[in-house]
Amino acid sequence: MLRLLPYQVVSVLVAWQLTSLAMSPRAETSGPIAAGKPSVELVGMVAIPGTQTDRSGLEGKLETGSPANALGGFSAIDYSSESDEYYVLSDRGPADGAASFACRFHCITFRPKSDASVESKIAWDWNLASTQLLRTSVENPFTGSLAALQAWDGRGDCPSLDPEGLRLVNGLVLISDEYGPSIRFFDRSGQLKSEVAISSKFGLSERKMPAMKEGTFSNRGLEGICQTPKRGTLVAVFQGPLVQDGRIVKKKCLGIQSRWLVIQRDLKTMSELNYVLDDESTGVSEVLAIDETRFLVLERDSESGVDAKIKRIYLADITEATDISHLDSIAQGIPTGLKPIRKELLLDLMDPSYGLNGEKTPEKPEGLAWGPSMPDGRRLLVVCFDNDFEEARQSILAAFAIQGL
Repeated sequence: MLRLLPYQVVSVLVAWQLTSLAMSPRAETSGPIAAGKPSVELVGMVAIPGTQTDRSGLEGKLETGSPANALGGFSAIDYSSESDEYYVLSDRGPADGAASFACRFHCITFRPKSDASVESKIAWDWNLASTQLLRTSVENPFTGSLAALQAWDGRGDCPSLDPEGLRLVNGLVLISDEYGPSIRFFDRSGQLKSEVAISSKFGLSERKMPAMKEGTFSNRGLEGICQTPKRGTLVAVFQGPLVQDGRIVKKKCLGIQSRWLVIQRDLKTMSELNYVLDDESTGVSEVLAIDETRFLVLERDSESGVDAKIKRIYLADITEATDISHLDSIAQGIPTGLKPIRKELLLDLMDPSYGLNGEKTPEKPEGLAWGPSMPDGRRLLVVCFDNDFEEARQSILAAFAIQGL
C-alpha cells in the first residue's frame, strides 16, 4: 500500500491503473531468452577523478575527512529524455556510513565528443549540471550515517538512507534504500513525497526481536529497482539472501537464494520471485527492465583487480517464475514444481576487449540505464561504477551499444 504524506500530490499516482502479472507456474519451455545472441560493443567511457566535487554547495569536511561536496559513490543511474541528462545517485557516503553524508543525486550529461578527430572513439564527454539533496518532509536532508540509523527509536521517518536504486517514474524520482529497506518517491528537487509500504518481514533483522531470525541482513537490502515500460510494474531486488534464506557465518549472511519484489501499479499487489545467484561471493547490484517480463541484472563479487572473478550482466526472464511469497524460507531452494527466474549471460564486464579486466578491474559496477538509441538503431546501455568516495579511485561511466534486444 502507498503511505501518503500530507503534501502528496495524489493525482500523480491515481492515474496508475491496477494491472496483474500472472505468476502461476507454466510448462517448461526450451530456447533462449533472447531471439539469437545479442551483440554488444563498448562505444563510450569516461573516468571521473575521485577528487571531483559536486554542485551541492556544501562546504567543509565530514567526520572521515572527505569533502562534504565530494562527487562519487555512484550507485544507480537513469536517463531523462526530456533534458537529455542522466540522473546519477550517490550512496550513503564515505567509509560505509561512518560519515554524516547528506544523501543526493546528480544530473549529468554523457555523450560522444563532438570532435571527430579524437584518437579514441570511446572517449566521451561528460558534464555535471546539478546536484539535489534528498530531504524529508521537514526540509532536513537524509543522512547516510549508520550511527543515526542505530540511534533511531523507530518512531517517525527514519533519518538515515542508504540509497541504492533510482528510476524516473511519472515525473518523480523513485529510490530504493537498503537501510529501511524502503521504496520512496521524491520530486526532482529531492523533496520526499511518498513511500511504498512493504511487509515488515523485510525489515532489518538486527532491529527485530529476536534478532537474526528473519528479515534483511545489514547492507544486503533493496539494491536495485526498475519499472516495466507498458504496465508500469515495479521490480525491486534484494542484493542477497534474507536472513531466513541464508546462513550467518562470521558476521556475513551467505547463500545463493535471493528474492525480487514485483509490485503492481496499484502499489498494493505484490509478489515475490526467486533469483539464484552465481555463488555465495556475488550479489545483485541492479535490475533494468527490457520489456514486461525480461530484465537486465547486474551481478558481481566484491573484489577488484586480479582478485575479481565475477562482474556480469545477465538477461533474466520472469515469464515462468512462481510467486514464493508464501514460503518462510528458501535457504534450501524452492520446492519441486515452483520455478525461479531464468537467466542467461549477456555481458561479461571483465571481457579483455573492454579494458576493465586484470589489475584494472573496478570493484563496483553498480547501476544500469537505457540511454538514447544509437543512430544505427542499437540500444544504448550505460553502466556506472562506484568509487566508494575514495580520492585515489575513479568513478566510471561506460556505454555499450546492444543489437538484438
